[in-house]
Amino acid sequence: MKNLTLFVITGILAAFMLTLGCVETQKQVKKDAQAFTYGNDETEKVEEETRFTYSGEPPKTLAIFPFENNSITDAERFAPLGKGLAAMLITDLSKTGTALKVIERENIKALIEEIAFNESGVVDESTAVRLGKMLGAQSIAFGSFMVMGNQIRIDSRIINVETSELIMAESVMGGEAEFMKLVRDLARKIAGSFKVAFRSPGASSGGSIDAALFFSKGLDALDRGNKAEAGRLFKKSVQLDPAYKKQVDNVKGLE
Repeated sequence: MKNLTLFVITGILAAFMLTLGCVETQKQVKKDAQAFTYGNDETEKVEEETRFTYSGEPPKTLAIFPFENNSITDAERFAPLGKGLAAMLITDLSKTGTALKVIERENIKALIEEIAFNESGVVDESTAVRLGKMLGAQSIAFGSFMVMGNQIRIDSRIINVETSELIMAESVMGGEAEFMKLVRDLARKIAGSFKVAFRSPGASSGGSIDAALFFSKGLDALDRGNKAEAGRLFKKSVQLDPAYKKQVDNVKGLE
């Protein structure tokens, strides 16, 4: 009888310890899952410390070139985004104040036209470095984007013009309905790589990709000298998503 009682007690204790272990495991799993949730400040800080391996003080004059279109879904339709994406980054990063000087889009466009480069303005790394030097930029940003289904991925690299050293390599991913948010997230990462504060525009909208396309096509029309068409496209962009008004307001040469 004593043996039976001891067996029962032992079984109860074992079950209790097993339950306790499961609870602790579940807590740890939940904690780990939360750590990987997008937007977790602590995780982003760790990721930044891991990815930003540039050892020196980053030079703080930046030229941002149009992004290459690597879209799998309807590549021709999304091609204008390469120019619009760069313009949006320039606008967002210009809000960092004097700590980071961003070369204006018009200056980059004028230089590209001067050397008779391709209409899209997309450049490879060696050409970007050469253009960066001509623009007086200490660092350059370039990259690519990909639309696949309703998902978007944007990749960007920043290079020190003088040393060709990699300052940053980052990616952001998300849905079509949050295109502006993705650009803003990338701008925040770029600002972080230069160790400057990023002032978020605080737009309530995620930023429709359709509105981004109208904005980008408006830039194309403006670059061709068709201000009336550019104005119409910019207006359509803002009508679709008012969050793009700040981007349109920052465009020069529309007057």
